Amino acid sequence: MTDAIVAERLGVRYGDVRALADVTARIRTGEITGLVGVNGSGKSSMLAAVLERVPHEGTVRILGRTPAEARRAGLVASVPQAETVDWDFPVTVRDVVTTGRYGRMGLLRIPRAADRAAVDEALALLGIADLADRQIGELSGGQRKRAFVARAIAQDAELLLLDEPFAGVDRTSEAQITEVLRGIRAQGRTVVIVHHDLSGVAELADSVLLLRGRLLHHGPPAETLTPERIAAAFGAGTREER
Repeated sequence: MTDAIVAERLGVRYGDVRALADVTARIRTGEITGLVGVNGSGKSSMLAAVLERVPHEGTVRILGRTPAEARRAGLVASVPQAETVDWDFPVTVRDVVTTGRYGRMGLLRIPRAADRAAVDEALALLGIADLADRQIGELSGGQRKRAFVARAIAQDAELLLLDEPFAGVDRTSEAQITEVLRGIRAQGRTVVIVHHDLSGVAELADSVLLLRGRLLHHGPPAETLTPERIAAAFGAGTREER
């Protein structure tokens, strides 16, 4: 089986600041993998490098393809930590989720029956079908996060990358998103999630990458999140989040 992500000597630098260095890892298909570390440990930078949204050192393959090829083929979807959105723009929740289908539509981006069905299913999975016709800015923070996760789900990608999807959300939204991610794994698809809660990632993930500017350890949660390794990753001295 092809690995979902293969990173070889991956590194990211922002000017004079080294955010990530020499990360080599294989993320298995059909699993949930958590990225864990202090602020500035390179979690978000690693996701950005995997998607080639920032210049990086080393190489990345997504399901055996280059990131650009994987994106064009609709194999990868992502949910960033913060969306750049004009919350006052007159766009509905359904409109937002429908953008996840754009790669499967024609040039005119006219939804077909399959597109509408995928959007309806994603809205239902995230428990926001009743909010479909609401303007996106009217939603709570947790509901907005669920809408953007639904957008990624509607894309029907094989690999889903999420950057802090539980940050600032209510318990209902966290539970809903967690259930959906487990369902994606049950379908044989792959999830990579930046997670700030050690107990939460231990319950959710099959494997964990522990980062602190470099890869400290990669393995099952029980093996990775030991007191000694947590102390090494979360000890004194943090950097600005990247």
